[in-house]
Amino acid sequence: MTPLDSGVIYQIYPMSFQDSDGDGMGDINGIRRRLDYLAELGVDMLWLTPVYRSPKCDNGYDVADYRDIDPAFGTLTEMEHLIQEAGARGIGIMMDIVANHTSTDHLWFQRALAGDPHYQAFYVFRDQAFVDAHPLQSIFGGDAWQYLPALDLYYLHNFDPGQADLDWDNPAVRDAMAEVINFWLDKGIRGFRFDVIDMVSKDWSRLAMSNGPQLHRYIRELNDASFGGKGIITVGETWGADLPHMRSYSNPDGSEFSMVFNFEHLGLGPDKWSSHFELLRFKQAMARHQQGLHRQGWNSLFLGNHDLPRAISRFGNDEPQWRELSAKQWAMVLHLMQGTPFIYQGEELGMTNRHWQPHELRDVEAINYRTSQQEQGLAPTELTRRLDAMGRDNARTPMQWDAGPHAGFSTAEPWIVLNENYKEINAAEQLARPDSLFHCYRQLIALRKAQPVIRHGIFELLDPDDLQRIGYRRRYRDPACGQTHVLLLLANLTADTLPMPHFDQAPGADRLLIGNYPEAPDSALFAPYQTAVWLLT
Repeated sequence: MTPLDSGVIYQIYPMSFQDSDGDGMGDINGIRRRLDYLAELGVDMLWLTPVYRSPKCDNGYDVADYRDIDPAFGTLTEMEHLIQEAGARGIGIMMDIVANHTSTDHLWFQRALAGDPHYQAFYVFRDQAFVDAHPLQSIFGGDAWQYLPALDLYYLHNFDPGQADLDWDNPAVRDAMAEVINFWLDKGIRGFRFDVIDMVSKDWSRLAMSNGPQLHRYIRELNDASFGGKGIITVGETWGADLPHMRSYSNPDGSEFSMVFNFEHLGLGPDKWSSHFELLRFKQAMARHQQGLHRQGWNSLFLGNHDLPRAISRFGNDEPQWRELSAKQWAMVLHLMQGTPFIYQGEELGMTNRHWQPHELRDVEAINYRTSQQEQGLAPTELTRRLDAMGRDNARTPMQWDAGPHAGFSTAEPWIVLNENYKEINAAEQLARPDSLFHCYRQLIALRKAQPVIRHGIFELLDPDDLQRIGYRRRYRDPACGQTHVLLLLANLTADTLPMPHFDQAPGADRLLIGNYPEAPDSALFAPYQTAVWLLT
């Protein structure tokens, strides 16, 4: 399998990737149909968001059975075939482990409701006095405590009421989760992504639902009991991790995870709905992580996922005349840093956000937010802007395979609306065009494997206060021969022609590694959204 430092992971949201049976929803056999496409792209691993049995109050992140596949996606046998067929192409499968909570339909919770004290101890059940002393709000809105009259107790749900928090302070819970991971290891799974793993240890004294005092002990214990020492790629979703936490999560000794998802560079702030992308914060965060984790940990590199708006719409310019140039630019900025890149499905095509009508929304978070903000009197135009800019449904529109009916995703009406621009933006068109965004991603994936300076070089941010440009150097000295390699990236982030500092340090066109214009820049004046990368030796 490709080593961690040179691998690239592709995220699949199965409901929206490819439908194989004409029910309007993607499935496992649909993924199997597209393995050759993924192999051509060159990725090393596929992260699947949850395909477990689930009532889908949060699109699968409410797991009712960790050891079975939801019938809407297929069967366990089909999942085993996917693992085998992907492996034959050199591609591993990464499962999404939802460890903080289960569905209230899960057998554990149902036994707790029936009065079984063993399973009541699996969850955070508390009495009235405790709840009164510990008021909490759900991340999805409303009270995080749900009252059960039959038990005269409350249970904690940091997300939807259908997602009951597990009590990781109970050793039996930790043992049960290790058993789940070992079940999938036996099936041939090569990676795990741990959903909101920083929430498994709570700090009740501060009413803090993440980064509790036992967090890293619990992760190390899980590592020892399941995936540790087996060459498995793991990543923890940690919304609030600072640099010391990131180093602990991704310690090179392998005691916790391979790497971490950190979200500081996205600039979401305390209220993602009203946030705006801030370039300087992005630069500062990326430089801090690149330098702070160098030889002390490992980071993931990503701009989008199933919980975020489309990358090109948030970071770049998704207007038709600039979309592909801008998307190539941000791909180069990200993929030439140190870490493991994650490509979210459709990102390699430049899929975009869309405008949403209220009846089209499918995401429970967006629906709840719309209701709450209407009640609070937020101006309708601003509410619409926020939902269009930040709603998770943007990332969940069906994959745009071709210009035919339903974008080649399904023979039936999809479960969620298509983005109307699928006739212009689709895989078939880009596969046939050598200068497309898809082929730019192929080139970046190949460069990571070929160039040690991308995998191992130190990072130097240029002009950190520049609001219109981004530039950085990577430097690596080959210990075998003593030769020093330097990578220089310069990018104009605007729709204007701009003079480019540091261009005098760039070598000639013969040393151009990659760029998003047909020719290397021949002067310090960079065209709109122009990006160029040179390799110096």
